[in-house]
Amino acid sequence: MSVSTVVQGLLAPVAGVLVDRVGPRRVIVVGVVLLSAAFVLGATVAAPWQLYLYTGVLGATGLVALGWVPMGVLLSRWFAERRGRAAGVAFSGMGAGVFAVGPLAQWLIGALGWRAASALLGAGAFAVLLPLVLLGLRDAPAEPGPGARGAPPRPAPPPRTSVPADATLRDALGTREFWALWLAYFFTPLAVFPVFTHQVAFAIDLGFAPLFAATIFGLMGLMSSAGRIGFGLAADRFGGPLSATISFGCTAGGALALLALEGSPRAGWLVGYAVLFGLGFGARGPIITAMASDLFAGRRFGLIYGVLNLGNGVGAAVGPWFGGWVHDVTRSYRGAFLASVVFCALGAGAFWFTRRRAP
Repeated sequence: MSVSTVVQGLLAPVAGVLVDRVGPRRVIVVGVVLLSAAFVLGATVAAPWQLYLYTGVLGATGLVALGWVPMGVLLSRWFAERRGRAAGVAFSGMGAGVFAVGPLAQWLIGALGWRAASALLGAGAFAVLLPLVLLGLRDAPAEPGPGARGAPPRPAPPPRTSVPADATLRDALGTREFWALWLAYFFTPLAVFPVFTHQVAFAIDLGFAPLFAATIFGLMGLMSSAGRIGFGLAADRFGGPLSATISFGCTAGGALALLALEGSPRAGWLVGYAVLFGLGFGARGPIITAMASDLFAGRRFGLIYGVLNLGNGVGAAVGPWFGGWVHDVTRSYRGAFLASVVFCALGAGAFWFTRRRAP
């Protein structure tokens, strides 16, 4: 997991450059091929280095090519207003996918073994995603403007920042807003991944059945869809910082529910975790996408957004490893879950150092 997130973080700016040069659609097609191949090759794993290579490198490269950066650029160009709503609805598909595929993967593993499950998931991803991309996605104009979908035929309102129009990466790096969003991206996976990566193992350690744990994982994905849409709408109406702070409160509440579960292993605490943590899971992505689009939209937005994702990559690389290290040292996830609450507070604070454009 850490290898995967390091690769994703390092390749995010590269994906941004490619998106700016050849368009998001071609990059996403490459991502579909690489991600599907990683699952198929994963069925042949016979040594740890192959797992790191197929999942940690090849699969991560595919995720970058069809993930946040090209999708964020597409959304920023197609929509000039209500970007929080647009990003929230679009990215809610990730939560719906978790809801469907989590239990499906567990069922396939139980019925056919993990090798056949991996191969089937890879082939299925290719069969579903490639037609969706080829038939359903179109590249948008290189520069967004009042004519973009969802915008009225009038100039966009002026930003409440000193960021120049059509900013370059150098312009962005010289602003407080960029570094505030970078830190928000950095603290978000530190708050999420020490919990998310180990949630099923934690539940199984407490005696819950694997399929039940996977179903709870799927419920969290369903709530994530609702959270991404809801907090995307809230970002448009109330601003990004307030929406992000409330979403971090949900994440912290979910981590505290798992702490309660350790002392009282009842299914109700696990359901409470799935609901609260799920609502916050992934909610910051649409908010950051909308805020970054408002601040830095232009011909170089792909590169700027890719460099912003470096913060997410660094935090996501540390988070899974940190949760596992705490468990190995203390024989408990308690320290990792408490640290998640602290990182929630730091992440929420980072959002308040920048403001979204006036409605």
